[in-house]
Amino acid sequence: MNSKYLEECSECKISNDVKMQLCPYCMAQKVIMGKWKLLIFWHLQQGTKRFSQLNRLIPCTQATLNSQLKELVLDGIVHREVYQIIPPKVEYSLTPLGEKFCDVISSMGNWGLTYFHANGMLTDMKE
Repeated sequence: MNSKYLEECSECKISNDVKMQLCPYCMAQKVIMGKWKLLIFWHLQQGTKRFSQLNRLIPCTQATLNSQLKELVLDGIVHREVYQIIPPKVEYSLTPLGEKFCDVISSMGNWGLTYFHANGMLTDMKE
């Protein structure tokens, strides 16, 4: 687990009875917080990807992508496999814990479509 989460949680001022109800949501938010993390999840649920593939698929800088991938690896959500060949090869995939998040991603996508439809932004959505 990322040590910054433990520090943030230890400083939380919410009462213990409310904290027990909110902590799971707060922790999930901490892990997925980051502009590109949901896109990283979405692409990795499609299968293992190399850094260069993710970099082409996600419209952010290499430094930002690298930073967000490092956080996801540190959180135990993404696995980073380094192959000792020349040129170096690095692949990213979801860990079993990361794969459990796929249902959440799917639900978020369905809710997003519903939101588009409800706001007249997408009129050809099949119900």
